[in-house]
Amino acid sequence: MFSPFTKTSFIQLFFGLFSCLFFTPIFAQGPAIDSMLIKGPILPVFPNRVVTYHQIELIAGRIGSNYATRMQSIEKLTPANLQLLPARSVADALSFSAGVDVRQRGLSGTQADIGIRGGNFEQSLIVINGFKMTDPQTGHHAANLPIPLIAVTEIQVFKSPTVLQFGQSALTGAVHIGAYTQDAFEVKASAYGGSFNSFGAQALVRMKVKNYQQMLAVARDQSDGHWSNSDFKNHQIFYTGTHALGLNQRHRLAYIAAYTDRNFGANGFYTNKFPEQWERTTMAMAGVKHNLHWYKPSEQGSKWFYFKQQVLLRSHADEFRLKRFDPSFYTNTHVSNVLSYESQLDVTLRRQQLQFGIEQRFEFLNSSNLGQRERQYQSAFLQAKGYLGTLNYAAGLLVFSYNWQNIQLMPSVQLGKSIAHNQFLFVNYSRGNRVPSWTEMYYSDPSNVGNPNLLPEYSHATELGWRSTANQYNSKWYYFQANAALFYRQHTNMIDWVRAASVINPNPNPWMPVNIASVAFSGLETSMTFNVKKSGTWGPNKVHLNYTYITAKHNFTSEQESRYAITSMRHQLNGQALFDLSEKVQFNLAYRLVQRIEQPLYQVLDAKILLPVYRNLTIFAEVNNLTNKQYVEAGFVQMPGRWFKLGLTFAHKAIENPKP
Repeated sequence: MFSPFTKTSFIQLFFGLFSCLFFTPIFAQGPAIDSMLIKGPILPVFPNRVVTYHQIELIAGRIGSNYATRMQSIEKLTPANLQLLPARSVADALSFSAGVDVRQRGLSGTQADIGIRGGNFEQSLIVINGFKMTDPQTGHHAANLPIPLIAVTEIQVFKSPTVLQFGQSALTGAVHIGAYTQDAFEVKASAYGGSFNSFGAQALVRMKVKNYQQMLAVARDQSDGHWSNSDFKNHQIFYTGTHALGLNQRHRLAYIAAYTDRNFGANGFYTNKFPEQWERTTMAMAGVKHNLHWYKPSEQGSKWFYFKQQVLLRSHADEFRLKRFDPSFYTNTHVSNVLSYESQLDVTLRRQQLQFGIEQRFEFLNSSNLGQRERQYQSAFLQAKGYLGTLNYAAGLLVFSYNWQNIQLMPSVQLGKSIAHNQFLFVNYSRGNRVPSWTEMYYSDPSNVGNPNLLPEYSHATELGWRSTANQYNSKWYYFQANAALFYRQHTNMIDWVRAASVINPNPNPWMPVNIASVAFSGLETSMTFNVKKSGTWGPNKVHLNYTYITAKHNFTSEQESRYAITSMRHQLNGQALFDLSEKVQFNLAYRLVQRIEQPLYQVLDAKILLPVYRNLTIFAEVNNLTNKQYVEAGFVQMPGRWFKLGLTFAHKAIENPKP
């Protein structure tokens, strides 16, 4: 256990920061806003009124801005997209995104590793409503998400280092998952049953009680498994709430609380020598945001001030056995706790904006294998953004320190320009970083040896991109949009597990993580959406395609084997074709092609059909892996063959903003 001093300091710090949220001005992130109800005199010269704005899609993270003029590659998935996908989890849905390498062990997101543009699961960051899901034990647990897919409002995938938006660990990019409250009352529920004796259910309710907007979502998935010792039971519960403070509603509080419990047979997850592996992971989190905004008119113009703070406590527990029914043979237990605090001030003057923020993070671990560990890191950032004539710009600097030592500077520059015919060009440069996980530093078993001398890894990345969008969306007319990007990313001190080559099969040498001098990734990413629907009740509706090509250059010798650096994605092709089978029935055909370096290519074909039967009720049927392809995504786990699911969805939503 931790020393009394450490425990006392941890508790005092947590309650100190928590108290600050109620006595200092703060603010919460939220989705795009269609209208704002002004009950009090925020602007003294105006009477009470309802002000309605055109909807503006916002980019998530610290550096919020207009999604239409984003100066980096960001892909967005909406509930309309997610409903059509043959997916049961966020990890399932992300596997259709360009440049995102999802390597699943098992079904329904039981455990997934998520990499972006050639990066591995340790180098990408996952965020829920602005709260980071980093796990100091291992990145394998970062995607143990407590949020059911039914509750997701949006998913934004950032495909380049995003230290300014989210802080350290976003070395190759980040995935932001938004699940927001609303004024309108809404109820959703979904249940299914299928192959491998699998079944599950998800439900949510959004409602406003007086001034409190709230959302509660729950989910359960289970299966006997698609092969020996691959059964699982997954549970999720997610709550978020928000409300305004004060007569002028300049202050706003937001809360988040969530829990997930996963119990599963882990055949082939980490080794093929023990088919009776078993694991259980649990994760609980609680966070608070409190925001303030105010407006100041002046003779020279006007200023808009925006200040926010947030605190998060995340706890993760992991129990792993090599022999499921013999815990005494080999069992590892790990409990990690993370406490983080962030604050940020934005000042907007005319067409320019200045942003400043700080972050303090504490990490603790009590492990039967890794020992008792604790560490902290700090960062501060400054960014200016706005317009220089017709040119969009954003330039900033993040200062990072690990245990108050080895201060590093992380610059970022973005430029963008709108050109004729609704086209947009952009170029960016950024530097990213990541500190090693405790598994990389201290883990030890017969096949793996940690390296306590590991240093943080860094990346330099640049991107040149183009996008074209239509004037407006109308389902009765042809609609086309496309984007493309060239990217280059060089890693220094990159962390990878290596081992000496051997003529003996299987290789008896243990894996050890090391800092590689340099590894460079470069590639091309393209995406196209074409709406072919003109009229009629049946026929093709929409086609979406994306393709990513990545090449990697590393300095390994023929005497070394790499676990991650030379198994990254090389080719990825995703396609979806949506058909209207009648006035109401929709059929979506989804295709995935993946080839990783030095691994065989595989292709997977999925399908989903939606049949509304009565008012708010919809029957759906899904088939994953229609061609019964045999393939492996991660570890030694044989992914399931043809998998059928049949289910029912209920959805009811009241009129938006019923009391303007």
